[in-house]
Amino acid sequence: MFNKIEIERFRGIKHATIEGFKQINLFFGKNNCGKSSLLESLFLASGLSNPLLPIHVNFMRGYSKARLNDLKLDFYNLDSSYPIHIRMENDEKRDLKITLFEQNQNNVSLNADDTNILSNVEEGKYGLKFDFKINDKHFESQLRFDSANSTDATRIVSKQYIESLRCTYLSPKFDFSASIQGLKNILQNKDEHFIVEGLKLIEPRVRDFIFTDKEMLVDVGLAKRIPVNMMGDGARKIVSLLTAVYDCKDGALLIDEISNGFHYSVMCNLWKVLINAAIRNNTQLFITTHDVDSIKGLRDAALDTYRDIVATFKLLKTNNDELKAYHYSLESLDYSINQEIEVR
Repeated sequence: MFNKIEIERFRGIKHATIEGFKQINLFFGKNNCGKSSLLESLFLASGLSNPLLPIHVNFMRGYSKARLNDLKLDFYNLDSSYPIHIRMENDEKRDLKITLFEQNQNNVSLNADDTNILSNVEEGKYGLKFDFKINDKHFESQLRFDSANSTDATRIVSKQYIESLRCTYLSPKFDFSASIQGLKNILQNKDEHFIVEGLKLIEPRVRDFIFTDKEMLVDVGLAKRIPVNMMGDGARKIVSLLTAVYDCKDGALLIDEISNGFHYSVMCNLWKVLINAAIRNNTQLFITTHDVDSIKGLRDAALDTYRDIVATFKLLKTNNDELKAYHYSLESLDYSINQEIEVR
C-alpha cells in the first residue's frame, strides 16, 4: 500500500509532499483547496503507462476537449514548458513525468533506446508523453493528436511494461452503469451479501438482488423486486462504492466527495461498511470530503476499532500554491469537532 506522494506542477498545485498514508485515508478541506487534484495525481501515478488518463480525468470533470491548449490545463499556471512530476512510494517507487509536445518536423524519436515505439512523429502532431520509472527502470508511452482533428488520438504504450496495480477513481458524478460488470462478478462469486449489507443502510428490508436485462432488481419484501434506480441516488452510490472496493482487490480506490447522495445519519454505518469491505479485499482507500458529517462519521466508526488503519489529513493551499497536508489523529479530530473548530 502507498505511504507517500510528491506532486510538482499539476493543475493548481505547485508542490506537495504528503506522507503517512494508511489503508483508509480521508482528506478534507475547503472547496478548491486541491482535494480533487490530489486524487487525480494518485490516479495518474497508479496507471503509469496509460497516457489517456489525463483525458479521462478531464472527462470526469465534465470537460471533453483535447486541443493543444486544452492539454495545457493540466499544467501549473498553464505553463507546459515544465513537466508534471508525480512520485509515489510503497514497496516500489513510482516516478512519472508528463510533458506536452508539439511536433513541427518529421521523424523525431522521443525514445533513443526504443525507436520502434516512439518514432516518426509527423508534422502537425501534438500530444502527451509519459516518462515513467518503476524502481529506477525506465519506460515511455505517448498519446498523439492530429492538429486537424483533435477528436481522434493514437496511443503508443511501452510493450515492456504491464500495469499490475488495480485502481479506480469514483468522481462525484459517478456512473452507475459502470458497476454492472462488477456486480455480475460479485453474483458469480456468491458474494452478494457484500452488497446487501450496504443496501440495508438505505433500506433495512433489503433481502437480495438479481440481474435481468442489464437491470439490477432488489427484493425489499414487496410482491415484486424493484429496480435499484427507484431506491434513490444513495442506494445506487452504495452499490457503486462497494462494487469498486471489490473490483480493486489488492489495489487502490479513489473516492471524491464521499458524502454526496447520503443523509448525515447513515455516515457512521457507511464508513463501517466501507472499512470492513476494504479490509476483506485488501483495498487502500483515498477519500475526500468538505462535509463535517463525513468527518464525524469516520471518527465515530473508527475511533474504537480501526484507529490503526485510518489516517485523516486537512488540506490547505498556501499563497504560493503549495499544498499542505496536516495529519489529524482521530482523538485530535474529535477534540476539534467538539470545540466546534471549523475543519472544512
